[in-house]
Amino acid sequence: MVLSSQDVSRKKRILVITGTTGFDSLVRNIDEDRSLEQDFDIVLQTGDGSYIPKYKPSFKFDKMIMNTLQDYDFFITHAGAGTVYHLLENQKRLLVVPNTDRADKHQVELAQHVNSQQLCSVCFHVQEISSFIKNIEYKTQHLKSYNKMEFNAAQNILNYIYE
Repeated sequence: MVLSSQDVSRKKRILVITGTTGFDSLVRNIDEDRSLEQDFDIVLQTGDGSYIPKYKPSFKFDKMIMNTLQDYDFFITHAGAGTVYHLLENQKRLLVVPNTDRADKHQVELAQHVNSQQLCSVCFHVQEISSFIKNIEYKTQHLKSYNKMEFNAAQNILNYIYE
């Protein structure tokens, strides 16, 4: 039997996705918690944030990021609708952290929705992220699968009119 490097290290791989605008408080909290390195290989996307990670690998933005999903066991993401739903459509285990540093609060609303639907785990307070990561296996194991619903309003209206 041949063991891969993943089998040997037994570390779970996590990709943190902040979106293009960045999410400094999330990146900083994860980067500065050195105890996470014991059990996890974490890669941080920083977007246009100003915090530069010192302890974990990072990158600003990668247009091809969604092509690397198979390389990770878990995903931690801001509550951007495009990112959250793309990951859910691909049946990925994710932890959502709404970016409350933003002026608008739409990320909190989306996080509340996916949490109420049991589609992903949500950490509403970025200061608690380390605890959530340490328990990510448990927090994401009993989630419901997301089934994308196609929406064709024009066809629905036409059917209604002509029926």
